[in-house]
Amino acid sequence: MPRFRSRRSIYFNLALLLLLAVVWCVSYAGPVLQSFFKEEHLFYGRVSYAAIPSVFGGSNVPFLDKTFFKINGDDSATFVLYASEEMLDSMSDWFNFAAINVGDVPLEISAVRLSGNRYIVKSMASTYGELDWETLAEYQLFYSLIVLGIIGVCSVGFLIFFILAIRNRP
Repeated sequence: MPRFRSRRSIYFNLALLLLLAVVWCVSYAGPVLQSFFKEEHLFYGRVSYAAIPSVFGGSNVPFLDKTFFKINGDDSATFVLYASEEMLDSMSDWFNFAAINVGDVPLEISAVRLSGNRYIVKSMASTYGELDWETLAEYQLFYSLIVLGIIGVCSVGFLIFFILAIRNRP
């Protein structure tokens, strides 16, 4: 039966795995976390393009299930809506991104600018209904705290296994 001659490689591999988990969580939750500290902008328009990423679309996994859309035919600005399936279902009474007449509904969108052309939606409203700031903020804040906890646990685990790998003799 082959055995590992050193636990050092096991510790390094576990440390790298936990580091990968930290980087992945930060890359997916980072935009939402940044949006809490930036100024909101108000936009008016009609949706001209909407897309749900095919990898995680419809999975109802927080921060992975998101909707990208553009308004008024403007290709230079992309809006990202982080919302749960439940929120999108209640929103479908007055607005549905997959509807044929999606471009007929005028919207008021409050969003935070992250980069030159990327905006995180904080609220949406039309004459038929609204997805208010409190609902989205509660959802985003709750799952941001969970992700921050995961990042913290994985970071501590990374440090522990990295120190064990360095201190362990080959």
